[in-house]
Amino acid sequence: MVRLTALACSLLVALAGCSGKEEPPKPPAGFTTYKGDVYSFAYPQGWNVTHDKDERGAPLVEVHGPAAASGAYRGQVIVSRTDRFGGGMDAMKAQARGLNQLNGRRIVRQGDVKVPGAEQAWRLETAYEEKTSTGATARVRSIDIYALTSGGTMLDLTVRAPQEEFDAVGMPKVESSFWVRG
Repeated sequence: MVRLTALACSLLVALAGCSGKEEPPKPPAGFTTYKGDVYSFAYPQGWNVTHDKDERGAPLVEVHGPAAASGAYRGQVIVSRTDRFGGGMDAMKAQARGLNQLNGRRIVRQGDVKVPGAEQAWRLETAYEEKTSTGATARVRSIDIYALTSGGTMLDLTVRAPQEEFDAVGMPKVESSFWVRG
């Protein structure tokens, strides 16, 4: 009986370790990981992290790289969240497309994507010009990943940078590191 109990306990421990709840991947060299309660992402070491609230009072995390000579950030990561999101992914897609077009942003690419841990995810890439703090105009490449968790939280990971620096500052690595915990 003791052996049977020990065997059962061993099996429970082994199964608990294989519960399907993965941990976020280790960050690439030169990056660190931001871990929220339902998501994580990697970002370049040395960038500034701030916590705020959006216009609706929802939590917002912003990560900024250094400013370029033009006055634009060399890179920026923003994650917003809406808990108990009731609209569904189709509503989110329509809203995102409409707001981007209203703001004069050109939609470059869009489509469903896989985000580890998310029930559904959708990627929207846009290009636009914006005035910087110095008055210069910067061409910006921006990617939004909308991820819906099994708990009904809608996350929006935005990575953006001046178009010519997007790859060099590591925005593709930030995008690919996005991880969701239901």
